[in-house]
Amino acid sequence: MNPFFLVAGLLAVLLGAIHSVLGEVLIFRHLRRKGPVSSSGSPILTGRQVRTLRATWHLVSWFGWGFAAILLHWSGSASSDAHLAFAQSVMMVTFLTSALYWLVATKGKHPAWIVLLIIGILIGLA
Repeated sequence: MNPFFLVAGLLAVLLGAIHSVLGEVLIFRHLRRKGPVSSSGSPILTGRQVRTLRATWHLVSWFGWGFAAILLHWSGSASSDAHLAFAQSVMMVTFLTSALYWLVATKGKHPAWIVLLIIGILIGLA
């Protein structure tokens, strides 16, 4: 058991959760209630831009959780071959689910989902 990897992985899980929850509470709740307006009262972001910002915010948490899974696995494993195989699987799933999330969150209008999908496929093929 490697306590450094264990603690780092648990902290990464916690950080991702706090990041998403605080973003919803402190940023996106306010945007839903009052809308994104400047001090002059005019809109500064469109609805599509706010959805993209929100999706991006949570995508960062997802990547953090993917890497947390790798760290938590490494905390209890000694084999470098097992590390590589597990890391490859987690990274592939992280990129593929991120692609799906980005596709849905932006209604397919932001091309980042295509790149995330390709990366996930390439990792799986490696």
